[in-house]
Parts: sequence; structure tokens; C-alpha cells
Amino acid sequence: MNKHTFKALKLPSINAINKVLVLRAIIFFLALWSFIWSAQLFIAGNAYYSVKNSISAWQRAPEKASKEKIEQALGKIDNALRYFPENALYHQMKGQLHEWMAFSQVELTQTTGQQRPADANLRQAAFSYQKSLQLRPTWSGSWIGLASVKWKQGEVDETFYRYLEQAVSAGPQDAIVHKFFAEFGLEMFTARSIHYVTIQKKLKHHLDLGLQNPLSRDFVVEAIEKNQASDVVCRWLRASSYPVRKRIPNCISYK
Repeated sequence: MNKHTFKALKLPSINAINKVLVLRAIIFFLALWSFIWSAQLFIAGNAYYSVKNSISAWQRAPEKASKEKIEQALGKIDNALRYFPENALYHQMKGQLHEWMAFSQVELTQTTGQQRPADANLRQAAFSYQKSLQLRPTWSGSWIGLASVKWKQGEVDETFYRYLEQAVSAGPQDAIVHKFFAEFGLEMFTARSIHYVTIQKKLKHHLDLGLQNPLSRDFVVEAIEKNQASDVVCRWLRASSYPVRKRIPNCISYK
């Protein structure tokens, strides 16, 4: 065997073998990390959509929002937050669940005559909304959530209106903004509250937009019917487009 043949048969060096092993280890750990991250994303995503569907069902039929179901939903969203603690949407959804828990407890106390125990959950809701906004300050849903908590606490004050202004600034076309203005504004009108005077211009604007938006349309119609405000909303929106006016109950006669 000559010198040239020996060189051709020379085994890889120790350094070369180590480099290959290190590269393989890096690839293995990257693949493992990717698998774990994908699994966590799958679990958190399933939890999110399960809770989202539950909230949608409760919005259509609030009597179905039992304490047990809300606790189960809170467990799911807490699990999602363990994997992704910096997800603003999950914190916002947790705030909604605490609002629903406060609602379910209020409903319970109305039948038992016991003292209202909802305040703790409303404080938890506000905390979750604030955490969501720390992560994403331009999230209109969380600003509306803070306003909703203030309303439920009976604190329709300067801070409440500041939250509404922030919500409109963040999402002037968002369905959740139209829905809240319709709910709050029409209740204030029905109650002949001084707050209706403060909000009346924006109420009419968001009623118009809410009836245009397919994501808020049904909710706005229900709010109009609940407050028996078809005639007055029809007058308010007399300058609106035909497609908007025809969605107001009994506003347009086809005879």
C-alpha cells in the first residue's frame, strides 16, 4: 500500500466526528422543541376555541352559563395561559369568563336572597383585561371589557368614558364596540338616565354601524327589541341607508 492509498483510506478525525455528533444533537433538540411547541399550541388552541364556543352559546342563551360550566372554561383558559402567558387574547377571554361568573352568581343570589358575591369576579375580570392591554394596548375588546366591569360595578364615571374612548380609538369598526354602545346606550335611554345625554350621538352612530356589520347585527336588533326602542331607533336613523333601516324591527312597511 503506497502513501497515496493510505491517505485515501484515512479515518475521519476526532474533531470531524464531534462536529457531526454536535450537529445531530442540535437537529434532534430543535425537532424536539418544535414538537413540544406544536403540541402546546394545539392544546392551547383547542382550549381557546372550546371556551370561545361556550361564550358564544351563553351570549345566545345566558341561562346556560352555569357556575360549573364557567369553572370548566376557566380551567381550560388557565391551561392555555400556562403554555402562552404572554397571549393577550387569552387574558381578554379570561376576563370575559370572570364577568360571566359574576353574572351567574348574581342570578344565583336573586333566587336565594343572599348578599351579592360578584365583586371579586368583577375585580378579577378587570385585572385580566388590564393584563391583556399591557400586552396589546390597542385591543378594543379589552377596553370594552374594562368599561363593562365599571358599568356592572355601578361606576359609570369619568374612567368609564375614558375606557369607551380608548375602545373607539382602537377599533372604531369593531363589532364588540357597536354591541356595547347598543346595549349600554339603549338601556340608558330606556331608564331616562343622564348618561343617555352623554352618549346619544355616539349611540346613534354605532347603532348604524352595528346594523351594517354582520358580526354585530343580530345583537343590535335584539337590544332594540329588548328595550322596545324600534320606533325611536327608526327615527334616529331616518337618514341611514335602506339596508340599515329595513333591519330595524317594524321600521319599514312593505304594504
